[in-house]
This record gives sequence, C-alpha cells and structure tokens, in this order.
Amino acid sequence: MPKSKPRKKAVAKKKQARRAEHETNRIFGNTESFTSDEGEALLTSRGWISERNQPGGALDGDAWYWMPSQLPAYLEEGEPVPTSVFPLETGFVSQLATPDGSVPPEAQTEYGSLEELVADLDRLEAYRVPEGTWTVLGGGPGPEETPDDLIDTIAEEWELIAELIHFPYTAESGPRSFENVVQAHAESRLTDYAYQSVLAGRGLSAPGADS
Repeated sequence: MPKSKPRKKAVAKKKQARRAEHETNRIFGNTESFTSDEGEALLTSRGWISERNQPGGALDGDAWYWMPSQLPAYLEEGEPVPTSVFPLETGFVSQLATPDGSVPPEAQTEYGSLEELVADLDRLEAYRVPEGTWTVLGGGPGPEETPDDLIDTIAEEWELIAELIHFPYTAESGPRSFENVVQAHAESRLTDYAYQSVLAGRGLSAPGADS
C-alpha cells in the first residue's frame, strides 16, 4: 500500500545524519571509539538496545538506546532520535531524545563513572519528548496501511523500527495486528535487531521469553 503524499515527501527529503550529533567520536572530536563491557551489562539488563546487536556489531564503538523514548520516524521537525548513552575514554555521556536529532546543551550529561550513570538512569528512562513539540507528517500511517506494508516498503531500518513502535495496531487478529510483526520476524523479513528494538519500544518481551 503506497504511503500518503506527505509521508512519501518525508521519505524523499534530504536526510539529516541520523545520529551525527549523537556519536561520541564526532561530539568530542576523537578518532578513537570507546567500548564498555560494564556499560553493556548494566544497560542491556535494564532493557536498553545495544549497538553491539546491530548487524555488523558496534563498528563505531558502543552505544545504547532507550527505545520507549523514540518518536515516530517522519516528523515535521526532522529526524528524531531516542535517549542514548555512549562510553567515553573515562566515564559516559547521555543525550536525551529529541524530535530533530539535535543535542542542545541541556539534553546532554557527562558522568565520571558507571556509578554516576546508574544514579541518573531513572531520570533518563522516564524522559519523553514533550507533547506539542513535534508533529507527525501526514498524521501517521493511513487507515489502509498495515505493518507488512511498512516492512516491505521502508528500507531504512531505523525508520522502520520507529514506525513499527508507533503503529496503531488492532487488538484483534488481522492485517493490522502486532501478530504480523511477530510473523515477519519469524520469516526473517525483520532482523533480530529491529524486532528487539520494536519490542523494547513498546514495552514488550519476546513471545516465550518468560516461559
């Protein structure tokens, strides 16, 4: 099912570098990338999505994303990013979700240790971009669009994840139910990384994970 004209326009717009200002190396002018096994263990245990799980792994160093803070992909303001944490040479830095990919000074916090980061995690995980500060292009998926349509037509994985997080699923079985996302993952039409990101963004666990 084709997207509405405003959503087509959003896809066709010249892209901002999605995480250009959210990449530690660019922010701090370093060529070295940083990793933290302690950060990986802590944040993934709390449900953060790890860059290590991306296809190909964390090629530019570690990063962790709090997917419940991710806005829909196609906004008037630009390209949204979720609340993120990155390791530094010593310590960590967090950046709150924004609707346009920017990182204003008040959205960024540095921590000298893992313990300092731990003390701030409740605040980071509770933060949401305020309502009224962002506008969905075209009002979101049309009434005839289905999750399968999005999976089959959105090539950029991060955009697909964001749209599947916010899709208005029906409670009953049918072409607009979340069952179709589960099935797409089972059929390898949706990567493990994308599937886990969508589940995290919707506050869900994988089917059978608790059994």
